[in-house]
Amino acid sequence: MFLPKKTVVLITIVIIAVDAALILAGYFLSGSGGAAVVALPVAVIAAVLITLLPIRAMLRRLKAGAEKLDKFLSFASAGHLDKRIEVDETGDFAKIEESLNAMMENMDKMSRAKSDFLSSMSHEIRTPMSAIIGMAQIARGAKDEERIQDCLQKIEDNSKHLIGVINDILDFSKLESGKLLLDEQLFSLKEDLTFVESMFHGKMEEKGLGFRISIKNITHDGIVTDSLRLNQVLINLLSNAVKFTDSGGSVSLSVSEVMHVDGESVYSFAINDTGIGIEPEQAKKLFTPFVQANASTTKRYGGTGLGLVISKNIVEKMGGDIELDSIPGEGSTFSFTIRVAAQEEAEHVDTDEEENAAPDFHGKRLLIVDDIEINREIAVEILRETDVEMETAENGQVALDMFLAAPEGYYDMILMDMQMPVMDGCEATEMIRKSGREDSEKIKIVAVTANVMRDDIMRVYASGMNGHIGKPIDFGEAYKIMAKMLQ
Repeated sequence: MFLPKKTVVLITIVIIAVDAALILAGYFLSGSGGAAVVALPVAVIAAVLITLLPIRAMLRRLKAGAEKLDKFLSFASAGHLDKRIEVDETGDFAKIEESLNAMMENMDKMSRAKSDFLSSMSHEIRTPMSAIIGMAQIARGAKDEERIQDCLQKIEDNSKHLIGVINDILDFSKLESGKLLLDEQLFSLKEDLTFVESMFHGKMEEKGLGFRISIKNITHDGIVTDSLRLNQVLINLLSNAVKFTDSGGSVSLSVSEVMHVDGESVYSFAINDTGIGIEPEQAKKLFTPFVQANASTTKRYGGTGLGLVISKNIVEKMGGDIELDSIPGEGSTFSFTIRVAAQEEAEHVDTDEEENAAPDFHGKRLLIVDDIEINREIAVEILRETDVEMETAENGQVALDMFLAAPEGYYDMILMDMQMPVMDGCEATEMIRKSGREDSEKIKIVAVTANVMRDDIMRVYASGMNGHIGKPIDFGEAYKIMAKMLQ
């Protein structure tokens, strides 16, 4: 065990002072040779103690490094580690060795968990991709229109599943970096629940499950939070309930307002199923990154193992918590609460039953900019029914040249990809805005891109664009954005 640093310094100073005194005394008593003999042992002791200072500093740096590494590992490996890293303050080498061994064991467990996760991801991504490629091949050789439509429907379903997997990975990345934020807006809770019910009604019937939604004591229907994130939690929990409940079982969603104080309400949500249930030991790991109940569950039902982690984080950001009550073989109940600003009613917004119908953009001209030819082809084909005139460009430089070469006011809107060779979409937008033409500030430029992270969207607006549409394109939403800007 080492002495504290301050004590070592003080002792060293005292020894040096005594050493100097002894040298002087020896000089007067027995000459310079006697002084050296008397002072030598003391000088050696001082040198040893002084040597200990950098060693102790090195050990402190090692301790700090271990603590930082432990903090780095703690989030991604939570639930996988049996030991925590604890470095002894005294600098005991045995304790340091034990802590380093624990660190290596933790890293090994995290590595195995990540490997299992990547294996699961490979399965989750390849499964829908195989279905998409297979159905496309079948449709190419099919003669029957009904068979072709069936293939197209399965291609669309598997594509949506694949997007769900990708979104889970992106959301977890945001969660780890602290960038998973809420876009809080006022909306009707009852209308939102009706939307969720409509999403699952067909799935429940298809699998032969009973489905019921119970809404109790909702006196404050207008709530302020992120409706998309709330739906993400509900959809994830309901999807799990459907996945793990066999035909003939039932799933229910109950929602109630627990209390209202000072303009805020607490709402309780419970998703109950009569499915396979979860063992208590397995249930403890369900909110851990990359973990599902067990390997056989993953093989049979699939999944990323990230949905519950993301859901828990969203619920916590809404001022609540999420819990699980399950009995193996009988079913599970996931319940959570949120605490949000609330009022009696939300402003009712009339929705057009034909909201996905193509609007009329006759007389308008678009420039579609994308480096991927098939993306340009899809956009042109889909937008053709709006009766809009279209031209295309394969990168930002070509788009800039076309804009500058055209008469002022020639283009009404530019749909701009972000990542492109030669010149990307943001740089092209900045160059257009700075071109000095009269229409350079008036033309509407909308990003149409697979870059959908918050930082990407902020960069889009910082470059001077007017809007953002994520890929794969929801053309219903795209029509709304375009119609608003082309009025």
